[in-house]
Amino acid sequence: LQQEDIHEAVVVAQSHQGSERLVAYVSATAGTQAPLETQRIQRALHESLPDYMVPGIIVVLDALPLTPNGKVDRKALPAPELANINTYEAPEGDTEIALAGIWQEV
Repeated sequence: LQQEDIHEAVVVAQSHQGSERLVAYVSATAGTQAPLETQRIQRALHESLPDYMVPGIIVVLDALPLTPNGKVDRKALPAPELANINTYEAPEGDTEIALAGIWQEV
């Protein structure tokens, strides 16, 4: 919520294939011109939080679902799209290239 273009945010732990992962649900501040960039949000969170506290998935919604009491309705939050989670990223830099070579041999 400290980022100026984020109006609402909630983070929940969800189970997926036997492991727990953090999923953040965010909505943009009214009047925000560009859509929220999840990678930029994650980079900003990495600057102020330890790695284990940074959500692995960020879902952008128009507004968070609320209960009649005005609290976030966690049961009404949509399941995250998991199709892009296992996308390949080529190793960058000498260290990552060396580690990728070791794993390839193993």
